[in-house]
Amino acid sequence: MISEYQFKQIDFENPSALFIFEDILKNLIGGPLLYNPYFKNFGLKGDEKILDFGCGGGVGSRCLANILNENGHLTCIDVSNYWVERAVSRLKKYPNVSCLAGDIRNLDLPDKSFDVISIFHVIHDIAPEDRQETIGVLARLLSTNGTLFIREPVKQSHGMPSTEIRSLSLNAGLREARFTENKSEYTGVYQLI
Repeated sequence: MISEYQFKQIDFENPSALFIFEDILKNLIGGPLLYNPYFKNFGLKGDEKILDFGCGGGVGSRCLANILNENGHLTCIDVSNYWVERAVSRLKKYPNVSCLAGDIRNLDLPDKSFDVISIFHVIHDIAPEDRQETIGVLARLLSTNGTLFIREPVKQSHGMPSTEIRSLSLNAGLREARFTENKSEYTGVYQLI
């Protein structure tokens, strides 16, 4: 039941020392242990236009950038200037990567401009009243044959119910192509209906 989940607003512009430490750990070991195995399942060829929505400090973004060839492009977006600055620093050697700070609903990106959208532990950090509009914008940005990948925590103590993720996606015109779920995490693959 959605009401059992408590939304906790996080100040991403002024992250806690624990949050910064988590980012440092992800930077050291997150690529090989967390992000690379997950992104391998995307089946990327390297020439895709990818949106990393909620890129944070860019650790996962760097793993995506390493998959791309010169014809691919990665756009990294986060609401936090603090984290986007970190992402820019980590991704400066990649000429086919751009980073933007701001709310996706206000960035005026062209419709159908991304072949792949990656959302990794982001939706649960969006205020519940803003989630549907945000997922709607992401669906609009997805190319006709594009794929949206969602990975979210589903624990009541930290996360959101998978039923809410499915409902938000369906209401935005997306269909769930496949998913896996365990006690702590939901992973779904979506395409336009």
